Amino acid sequence: MRKALGIIIALAIVVVAVAFIGQRWFTRPKKEPGPAALSESSTRQEQQIITVRGIVVPVRSAKLSFPISGKLQEITATAGITVSAGQVLARLDGQELELDVQLAQSELEAQEANLARLQEGASVAELAAAQVSYEAAVAAYEKLKAGPSAQEITIADADLKQAERALQQAQAAYDAVRGLPDIGARSESLQLERATIDYQRAKAAYELATAGPDQAALKQAESQAAAAKAQLEALQAGAPPSEIRAAQAGVARAEANLARALLAPEQATLRAPFDGMVTSVTVAQPGGLVSPGDTILTIADLTQLQVETMDLDEWGVANVTLNQSADLLVPALGNRSLRGHMAFISPEPTSMSSGAVFYKAIIALEKQEPDLRWGMTVSVKLYMPRGAPISGI
Repeated sequence: MRKALGIIIALAIVVVAVAFIGQRWFTRPKKEPGPAALSESSTRQEQQIITVRGIVVPVRSAKLSFPISGKLQEITATAGITVSAGQVLARLDGQELELDVQLAQSELEAQEANLARLQEGASVAELAAAQVSYEAAVAAYEKLKAGPSAQEITIADADLKQAERALQQAQAAYDAVRGLPDIGARSESLQLERATIDYQRAKAAYELATAGPDQAALKQAESQAAAAKAQLEALQAGAPPSEIRAAQAGVARAEANLARALLAPEQATLRAPFDGMVTSVTVAQPGGLVSPGDTILTIADLTQLQVETMDLDEWGVANVTLNQSADLLVPALGNRSLRGHMAFISPEPTSMSSGAVFYKAIIALEKQEPDLRWGMTVSVKLYMPRGAPISGI
């Protein structure tokens, strides 16, 4: 009996002890999770999201055109082919360009010859010829200024008297046969006409000899002498500095024209600026006229793509930073998810007619997706830091 009572008391003590310990165990406070226990998704759920639309574009692309006009000779590339940097893609006709080089070379040689002549001065033969011309002009002026000599006047007077006697004789002969219808009368008439002309000429020469020099002729002779003297002195003094500078400027212009002409054949050759693929080619045909700036073909490096967005507004641009990560969804690929980071934000906005402004931004992909294509649209999500101001507040 005592033994059974002892067992019951022991069991009661155990039950009380277990009840006390269990109560303490189940009622103790639970440990709160720390920041390290938060997942990335729960963190982003606490952040505000900026959503913009983007389009897939190559990191490098170029629309190639000629900087000069000309006739299209050939296009050596077709759409879809892969090309290497420096590879010739198209050419213009170079015949006219070669003629331009020859003309520019000839003009330069002429300008250089002119400059050399001015710098060297006049030759001995040129100086001698100028001296002779000056002396002849002075002699002519002095002779005209002095007028006819006494001997010349005497000769002119004698010629006039002789012509007068001849005229009188011819007149008398003509009067003797005048009215007779024979050959003799006609002959005497011709003699009278010749005698009259000779007399008038001799009279004019006599009047000129006795009248002195004509003032207009004297002025002209004086001007010719002055011009010959100026020419002689200019040759003796050499070219003035201003004329030499003008000739030097002419040489410089000719050199620039030649350099431009020599550059044109290279400008008439269109080369690939980098390794890539020709994505489109102009419809222009060989022989057609091409103007500067006309797109001949487009080349792009399709191995390196990025996302470009144009609808990042002023609130969005104020709350994103360079190198900030971005989530991308591509609808054309079944909303495939890609990762990237903000690589560029334009400092200059694009203004819309409504007055709103948007900023161009470029998002670099962390990994190139083989199925991604140029022109695909992308939904871009940019996560703002917690605590950033909410749009419109």
